[in-house]
Amino acid sequence: MRARPWPLALYAALALILAVPAGAAPVSPAQTSGLVLLGVLGVDRVGEDTGLAPSADLLALELYRQESGARAVLRLSFLALAPQGVPSLMAAEAAAGRPGETVVSVRAPGLEVTTALRRADDGRWVLPVVANGDKRSGAAWYTVPGDPDAIYLPLDVDPAQGGDPWPVSVRTAAGTAGDAIDAAWPAEKAYEAHCALVLHGNQGLGYTDVLHGRGDDPEGSGFDEALQVHQGTAVPGNFHMSGTLMTAAEWAARNGDPVDFNAWLAAGVTAGWAGMVTSAYGQHIMPFVNHEMNDWAVSIESDMIAARYGYTPRVGWVPERVWLNTAGYPSAGVNDWIADNWQPHGVWGVILDDDVHLTGHDNHRIHREGNTNLALVPRDRTFTGNIVGGNGQGALNILTGLAGSGVGQYRLAVAAEDWEAIGEMGGWATITPNAKETYDWFVGKCQTESAWLHTWKLADALANPDFTGDTISVAPGTYNEIGGSGGYGGGNNGWYTHWAGWVPYANGGNGSGACAGAGGNCKNYGTLWNDAFNALMAAPDNNVSQAGWYVLMTNLHETAWHDGMGGPISGWQHKYSAHIKNAMVYAEAAHWAAGEYAVATNAYLADIDNDGYQEAVLHNDRLFAVFEGNGGRLVNLFVRGPGYNDTAIGVDNAYWSDTEGDYNDANHVGAFSDVSPDYQHTGYAMVPAVGGGSASLTLTHAEVTKTLSLAAGEPFCAVTYSVGSATHWIKSGFSPSLVDLVWNAELQRVWAGDASYMGFRNPNTGLVTALVLGDGGATHQGEISGTLMRGDEIRGSGVFQCLLYAGLASAPGVGGEIAELRALADDLQDTIGPSAQNAAWYPQTDRLVIAFDQPASLALAVGLTLAGTGGEVGLGAGTTVVGSQPSLSLTLAVDPATAALIEAQVALGALSLRMAAGSVTDAALNGNGALVAPGLPVAILGTSVVIDGRVEAGEWAGAQVLDDANDSAWTAANEIDRLLVKWDAEYLYVAIDGQVSGNSWLLYLDVNPGSGLGQTNLAAINAWERGAAFTAPGFAPDFQYGCYQHQSQFDGDGFWQLLSPTTTQDRGGEIASAFDSFHTFGSQSGSELAIPWHTLYGLGAGMVPAGAQVSLVASVCWDPEPAGVLGGDSAPSNLAAALPVVDNAWAVVVDGNGDGVPDGTWVASAPPTASTGIRLLPNQPNPFNPATIVHFAIDGDGATDVSLAVFDLGGRLVRTLADGSLEPGLHRRTWDGRDARGRAVAAGTYFARLSVRGQVVTRPLSLVK
Repeated sequence: MRARPWPLALYAALALILAVPAGAAPVSPAQTSGLVLLGVLGVDRVGEDTGLAPSADLLALELYRQESGARAVLRLSFLALAPQGVPSLMAAEAAAGRPGETVVSVRAPGLEVTTALRRADDGRWVLPVVANGDKRSGAAWYTVPGDPDAIYLPLDVDPAQGGDPWPVSVRTAAGTAGDAIDAAWPAEKAYEAHCALVLHGNQGLGYTDVLHGRGDDPEGSGFDEALQVHQGTAVPGNFHMSGTLMTAAEWAARNGDPVDFNAWLAAGVTAGWAGMVTSAYGQHIMPFVNHEMNDWAVSIESDMIAARYGYTPRVGWVPERVWLNTAGYPSAGVNDWIADNWQPHGVWGVILDDDVHLTGHDNHRIHREGNTNLALVPRDRTFTGNIVGGNGQGALNILTGLAGSGVGQYRLAVAAEDWEAIGEMGGWATITPNAKETYDWFVGKCQTESAWLHTWKLADALANPDFTGDTISVAPGTYNEIGGSGGYGGGNNGWYTHWAGWVPYANGGNGSGACAGAGGNCKNYGTLWNDAFNALMAAPDNNVSQAGWYVLMTNLHETAWHDGMGGPISGWQHKYSAHIKNAMVYAEAAHWAAGEYAVATNAYLADIDNDGYQEAVLHNDRLFAVFEGNGGRLVNLFVRGPGYNDTAIGVDNAYWSDTEGDYNDANHVGAFSDVSPDYQHTGYAMVPAVGGGSASLTLTHAEVTKTLSLAAGEPFCAVTYSVGSATHWIKSGFSPSLVDLVWNAELQRVWAGDASYMGFRNPNTGLVTALVLGDGGATHQGEISGTLMRGDEIRGSGVFQCLLYAGLASAPGVGGEIAELRALADDLQDTIGPSAQNAAWYPQTDRLVIAFDQPASLALAVGLTLAGTGGEVGLGAGTTVVGSQPSLSLTLAVDPATAALIEAQVALGALSLRMAAGSVTDAALNGNGALVAPGLPVAILGTSVVIDGRVEAGEWAGAQVLDDANDSAWTAANEIDRLLVKWDAEYLYVAIDGQVSGNSWLLYLDVNPGSGLGQTNLAAINAWERGAAFTAPGFAPDFQYGCYQHQSQFDGDGFWQLLSPTTTQDRGGEIASAFDSFHTFGSQSGSELAIPWHTLYGLGAGMVPAGAQVSLVASVCWDPEPAGVLGGDSAPSNLAAALPVVDNAWAVVVDGNGDGVPDGTWVASAPPTASTGIRLLPNQPNPFNPATIVHFAIDGDGATDVSLAVFDLGGRLVRTLADGSLEPGLHRRTWDGRDARGRAVAAGTYFARLSVRGQVVTRPLSLVK
């Protein structure tokens, strides 16, 4: 095992550490009051008479002399004279009948006094009040502050001055019961007892409330309660803080905890009341792992205690007190005999169980292990159990028995328990509800009775030869509650063997410990820790591999713990164990850090973390980055430079509080986590590329494309995001110098005043991890924080760039300036021009619509070309932009001559868009890159209106218009300006012209007004319930359209048929719709819909009922359901009612001549359309999952070539359904929702495209999951 490199901040501390002296014994209240102990005359057993009140139960009789006045004083102590909240004391009081008086009498040569203690209103027992000068018997008794259970009597004689024995007799009476002590000066024997109190604090590396208590009882729970009582009494305690808990406490102190718990303990060490106990770092169960692992763990924790508290630990806590042999029973799974893992690290002895490991030997003596001479300290199960269980006098009576035994000088009773039990934390709060009160009382007794009761730091006790016991062999096993002599979990270490064979989810498990057979390597926990161990042993010894040791050992925390005997592996245990494999990443990166890679700059896919799934690796000679496909996140980043190597991102040793898999949680946020929209746990495609001395990785999901690139020699990664129009939020967590963070838990904020860079710096190593935004287009949103991790959230839209810097950097100067980062920020400018994302040709209106990844302006129309089977058609100089620019979507009006040439290409087959460089520019005048063959597929859409959310005057020329007054009650930001309606032979077109901000709008459509067939009350509808009710004469809507517009990534719209007052059918897949919630189109913003006539009436394409009319009304509404209602504005405006009641609607005649087809008046602006001889009918079902049938009809006299294909919204071919010669007639093809390679496609809108004899018809298909 390699030696751990010392963190820089601890060099000085370690150089000064010396063994800490024993420290003074606690000062008793008697001593504080000016008394000098002459001797202990007697110690009496307590709590043995069930009818005896604690106020009459005598404890000890001691003789003192005043420092001034030289008068002798008797101290008489009782089990309890003050209410303590200790259940056993309260029960004894009740059993004795709660007497109101205790009579105390003392007889000795020259002395006979009697007094009566009476119960006060507050429950305390008090001496009688006497007047000054009162000489009655008992009038001289007094009490001492801080000694509530004792009374003092000055003597007229000093027994120690005479040479004759001085016998003394004490009697108590309370009701029918009483007690007695018969003693003498000098005492007939030495009355003394010895004890040690050990508190074992064990928590993982994460947030914990154990230090300061439960939220429901902060003053009566928590580890701090024990420190308070030990500090207040100066009674020494022995405290174990597991290595992970030490770090957690340090992190808390540096991040807002007003009480520095580690500093408190260090002060206790200095003051002498705190001794520290060591253990194995991470609290793994030691016998099941290898010797080297145990050696490392004991070394690390012992060094950490020495550095943090200034105390050299001599006593070890064996995790869960599991001590096993490599042979015999129980030995299943055992790899190491752990007796030889302690002494090489300065540990003299360990604490084990008296009733398991040391059975048959005196449980109050310190024994020695026969092969190593390791000291074995018995944990007195009964003594411990009495304190934890609330039986104070039971615990004290063990010590009074030892004190009166005559051999108490040679005996040591050790109470050792989980600190959580004493602090009443977690499940212990109900198991040991009075442990804290009993412990406090007992520690108080250790102070007040310190004349005979001596409390030890165990390191000092180990050096005391009086306590030496036998030389023995330790019996294997653990404490009885988790297996006893049957080993860990019983049944020959059943917990470990069960756990070791378990295949976790992250490696392809099925949730029951077996392999699911659906991916992953299906390795079990036992194999995973062995693989990680071997990889780390083979890795070079450097900061990176050392970080890997912390990851491995911490995730072995409480190895294989189960929920009780016979219970399952604990859920929290899986969260640790499933991440043991992550140590593999550090082992591999350590080879890179050591310069062992032959290729300096590379990008590739590999299973670097041993889960059976591929991760992506991107590295140069300065940075080594590892990405998970889940979320496309950078989860580990390692750095190297002249004279250093280290970690920058990744804190795999912090507790995984929310996941058993490779996902983000509270303590783990990978860099470039796309949190809103929430894609941080969604699968990304990962494509690495290498060339020209650089390497890159492109990650894509939905609208997000992010490319990270590295150039040789650079300590930063260049990042380019493309996210579309909506704003996206991205989080990145940083943990520079992980090993140092474990020890020092300190990070320094990096922040430039102009927010051009931000991140965190480790002040002990100088390592910085930071985002550099410069003028790349991203904006800072806020900070994030977890355990040993802090980071930043940024936001951006369209295309934006940033840098991720990781390496050494100078400390922040004035204004947070860091020269290395400032230079990068000043150089980072927006250099990326627009890139076309999809394109569509509208033959009815001669419009070409191109969507870009950022707002674009047309610079050179002649640079645009549409290529088809028959050649290329270049757009002419006369091409104009419809609407304002720059815009994410450019609508180009093409001149008739050019449009005719394009139509000729459409007749021959598919079109693609090509663009010369610089044809369009962004706001910074960056031009597009050349888009060359094969170009971008162009969808052919048959609507006479470009459905893009821009209510453009030319497209809507000839439409019927309902203007609405500027009368919104919710200001102009939530205003419907007008409704527009037009149609052609295939579609009814509706536009809502206006804007809403942070709200929504709804359109209600009655396709047969006056029939009474629709709905008039939608207060219980199952989609878009907004309390709507309709009282306009004859108006009962059959359909509704809802559009959620909160200027966020969650914006969306939909179209439903109203089947009843409570039910709907989603018909959104049959229509085309678009909206402009971000108000990109300014005053032209709105919603546009193209609704097939067949969707509305079901009579076939282009058919309507004779004399058909439609009535409609639109209204703004607020969200969310169910509280949201219509309000603010409606069109047409209400006549008298108040929204959400609607009392007005707008009626439009569709078939004025009654011929059963829509009148042609309102498409005058569109070129006349001849009969195509083909029909693409609505698919059934739609929406669909998993399959739908596409119906189409071909007219003509003979067979003809037919192409039927499915395209996505970007115009990309998904699947060809028909491609060949077909006879005239009705045909059908089934699409199963898969692409040409048989892969299931994502849910969403697709288009069926039918092409026959140069004619093209499209129809939307809606796949749901």
